[in-house]
Amino acid sequence: MNLEYGDISKFILIITAIIATIYHKKQLGTPLRFLKYYLWYAVVLEVGAPLLWTIFGIGNTWWYNVGINIEILFYLFLFYQYIENKKTMNFILIGGVIYEAYFLINYLLLSESWNTYQNIPFSIGGFLIILIVFIFLVEMFRSDKILYITKYLIFWVSLGLLFYNIIPLPFFVVRKIIPSDLEVYLMNIQFTANILMYVSFIYGFIWSTMKYK
Repeated sequence: MNLEYGDISKFILIITAIIATIYHKKQLGTPLRFLKYYLWYAVVLEVGAPLLWTIFGIGNTWWYNVGINIEILFYLFLFYQYIENKKTMNFILIGGVIYEAYFLINYLLLSESWNTYQNIPFSIGGFLIILIVFIFLVEMFRSDKILYITKYLIFWVSLGLLFYNIIPLPFFVVRKIIPSDLEVYLMNIQFTANILMYVSFIYGFIWSTMKYK
């Protein structure tokens, strides 16, 4: 069940990257022009992870550690381009630096091995993204863009990121104390969040009609 659900998540990710590429003109002139490249990177990350183990016999947790770290930094960078409030921009910069410093210290100096999943740093990074997306949405709601909010691709990206980060966050915070036999349910929750995010992205790529610069 876990593997099958995981495969569905990867398949929808590939579809999302393809659709992002097909509708790339909607992203031109906006920070979202970088999103299709990140999505293809995510495809390489997800497809490459099992190959490390099945072909080379190498543990792939480190692969996900690097990939998720890049994911968090990418979305912080993306919303930094959209936020208009200078104090919030500074908050993103400072928050990003603190997060990355903690990730590197925890991963390189405090972890038992390079193949140990970085649960606490990623939980902090996920919470940071949730907070920044909420701040951005508040900016949208307070502007005249609220009249056409569902026509902006960035709205659907924001919604997808909230699905992706909020749904599994409580479970990943306590991941280390969850019995190993419940790990499959934790992963299925993550896959569900992945799918909801990709579906939100796909809807935005296809049906958004306005650019939020």
